[in-house]
Amino acid sequence: MTTQENLAIIDVPKGKRAGLEWILGESFEGWYLMHSKRTLRDIELVRAAMSSGKAAGLVMLKTLGEGVGYVYYIAVAKASRKKGIGKRLLEDALRHFKASSVVEVFASVEEDNKPSEALFASERFTRTSFGEVSKRYGGLHALNMYREMLVVPGEILLRKATT
Repeated sequence: MTTQENLAIIDVPKGKRAGLEWILGESFEGWYLMHSKRTLRDIELVRAAMSSGKAAGLVMLKTLGEGVGYVYYIAVAKASRKKGIGKRLLEDALRHFKASSVVEVFASVEEDNKPSEALFASERFTRTSFGEVSKRYGGLHALNMYREMLVVPGEILLRKATT
């Protein structure tokens, strides 16, 4: 049985999320590690990829407003990388958002993180900008969305329509 066949993706309630921090430690460093741990604790939805009863990866999701979702972090344990787990987590996130009537999903990645950008591109996410988001939602709403997404210098913003 391959990892893909033996993979279950489950919701992780707030009280059980601390057990996933080790995956963040293997995936991020510095500011991103600190922020991902805080986000793990506070975010509205965390989904974990479980393989043989052990966490192999996770995704953190938030609804930014009516019809808009955001993928905060996708992290996969080192021993589980290159097995399609990140893609499965992203596909699951998109199904979740679509079922929740979200029509547009955003994510941000570091400019030099080509594997992450390729993962999102595989699901037809495309680069966008603050200017484009402002045109769609108005300047003030776009500013509030950016604040919630916490897009920082050195990151690119990606978007995908779910319809």
